[in-house]
Amino acid sequence: MLACTDDGGADGMSTDGSDTATSTGDGDGDGDGDTMEGNSAEAEGDGDGDGDGDGDPGDGDGDGDGDGDDTGDGDGDGDGDGDGDGDTGDGDGDGDGDGDGDGDGDGDPPILDSDMDGVPDPDDPFPDDPNLPGSAQPNLVYAHTSSRLFTMDPFSYQIVEIGQFSFNQSQGSVTDIAIDRWGVLYAVTFNDIFVCNPANAACLYLGDLPSSFNGLTMVPPGTIDPDDDTLIGIANTGNWYEVTIVNQQAQLNLIGQYGGGMTSSGDVFSIQGTGTFGAVDKPGVNNGDVIVESDPTNGMVLGEIATTVGYSSLYGLAGWEDKIFGFNAGGQVLEIDPNGGQVQVVANTNHAWWGAGVFSVLPQ
Repeated sequence: MLACTDDGGADGMSTDGSDTATSTGDGDGDGDGDTMEGNSAEAEGDGDGDGDGDGDPGDGDGDGDGDGDDTGDGDGDGDGDGDGDGDTGDGDGDGDGDGDGDGDGDGDPPILDSDMDGVPDPDDPFPDDPNLPGSAQPNLVYAHTSSRLFTMDPFSYQIVEIGQFSFNQSQGSVTDIAIDRWGVLYAVTFNDIFVCNPANAACLYLGDLPSSFNGLTMVPPGTIDPDDDTLIGIANTGNWYEVTIVNQQAQLNLIGQYGGGMTSSGDVFSIQGTGTFGAVDKPGVNNGDVIVESDPTNGMVLGEIATTVGYSSLYGLAGWEDKIFGFNAGGQVLEIDPNGGQVQVVANTNHAWWGAGVFSVLPQ
């Protein structure tokens, strides 16, 4: 509680530059007592942070310190810079960045990133090494053969080779990749799971797979985990598994399957606000793969989008806003309209594509 002082009503200020708690201080210097100016009970929260005699917006308790987030002020705008005004994003005014991100009136702790590499510790396989795991470029689609990694511009379709996959142990053929919202790139071979540096395709072993996948994707936050991406592996059979890495061992939890006799052709992608799409082999369809939309929580097919007639072995799938990209073993890159189902070839290459990946949350 503030101490009450009286200096004759001339300026109504205490030694810390705040308005006193008297109800009749003279904040404007006109010789008359000003009712409730600078009082902590003032509902509008206008204290005098700069000592000019006028109430300044952003001080919820009228004590003049500009802390801006007192009881009843749920905006979390403290005064981290000491200018007398509340600063957006810091809930307690101490300048440490623990602002109120959820609007509950309490400061939220900052996301811990021990090595300051832009990947928060919970999503960083190497939280104490700023050089690992590396981050993908958010404005590109990534694709690969069994042995080499590439990028593709989603607008110009320019394809650039990054390099050959290398492994610190358990070398194998890469069957698919997945990228989380921070740009961490995961890869699977038939037997193992890795995290790979998107800048040079150097892969570090994370664990063994109890079964092999030909599809891998990150499901965005708010889908399975309310706050984080979830790594999903899709087996050839069409079963969907949640994948967690514990003590260098991939643990699988079966969450569902495509259904309807459909099996995995080779890939799935999931983008926040866009949807979850997969390439499947459907009974009775022999001259192409079927692109489906799936429920990301269990893999169940919600609807069929298109059939890539004449283009089978669609082992890679990615997307960008209103586009779906298919990469097949024959070297073609297809663009598929998710609304009308039209399929067109946008690039012909001499690469036998095995997979593709894209951020679970696209840049804005």
